Amino acid sequence: AELTNSFCATDPDIARVFARTTFLSDSRDDLGKVAVPTLVLECSQDVIAPREVGAYVHAAIPSSRLVTLNATGHCPQLSAPEATSRAILDFLKELP
Repeated sequence: AELTNSFCATDPDIARVFARTTFLSDSRDDLGKVAVPTLVLECSQDVIAPREVGAYVHAAIPSSRLVTLNATGHCPQLSAPEATSRAILDFLKELP
């Protein structure tokens, strides 16, 4: 609901630019260039990005860790904030 309200409150011109950038950009070639430890978070039930997307991103980024949260939605910081923060903190604790 929070995400829906946020989108509905967005200026249409800004939403148009966001949508164009989101749906017409392809940055897959950049993933292999990521040179820092990376946490890839995904929700177990995401209608926007299926689990194959998380697996692809994880496989393409060296030194990445994939965590699947038992949550629904595309924005786990909204749908599962506690699990999201716990996953981030656990990841940070493992860094050298």
